[in-house]
Amino acid sequence: MNDSLFARREMMKRALCAFLLVMVAFVGYGQAFLSNYPKLTRQNLDRFFVDWEAYSDSIASRATKNDSLMDRIQCLETVPETQGWAPRYVVLPRYLIIERYDLDVDLEKARQALGFPSFIPDLEENQYVVERITPLPPRSGRVLYLTADINKVLSAFAGGLEDGDRLTRIKRGNVRRLQKYLPVQYGHWGGYWWFTSFPLITGICRANNLIAVMRRTSWCTGDEIWYVKENDEFVRQPEPVSFWME
Repeated sequence: MNDSLFARREMMKRALCAFLLVMVAFVGYGQAFLSNYPKLTRQNLDRFFVDWEAYSDSIASRATKNDSLMDRIQCLETVPETQGWAPRYVVLPRYLIIERYDLDVDLEKARQALGFPSFIPDLEENQYVVERITPLPPRSGRVLYLTADINKVLSAFAGGLEDGDRLTRIKRGNVRRLQKYLPVQYGHWGGYWWFTSFPLITGICRANNLIAVMRRTSWCTGDEIWYVKENDEFVRQPEPVSFWME
């Protein structure tokens, strides 16, 4: 396997792991409304979204702007595509993971590896911190925050899930109903769904001289955007340092 292919696969693994960490964090916290929906049906679908929006509004009201640079990056990198028809809601993960490294990255070596280093040797404990923050809601539009439990409810309604060594039937009528409310894309490998808006930040790695933003740009593609420190300011690079496709 060549170095380029290996690096891309490592980047995809990092993005997927970060997203899964976000989805499982504090599972069940603040989601009491889900107890009213042991099973999602066509009859209770609209009410489900009303309750989910109320839950999400309570989260959005507590989302704080603590880091102006991270806030600006979120706004720049998560503006959803709105050309033509769009669903009712913008959907964000409940949490965003930020990894902070107290070190200077060798930019040339990182470029050759197609992204932020996947392995940093001799890292001291106080040089590495992981933060979990609430993604900022969009400046306009209605937002929903997706958790692992909510994802399960939506997925069961849509069908097409793993059941032993087979996949259940996709309920296409239910999928069409969901698409009025939120983005719905079947996973590339089958057996799961994407309900988030794209582009989606799956993780941010911040070093002293580099901020790497890992994004999923669609249900099957992603890239890594760099902000490089120049004259004491982080400057967005015009092109992604790398991209991948499933």
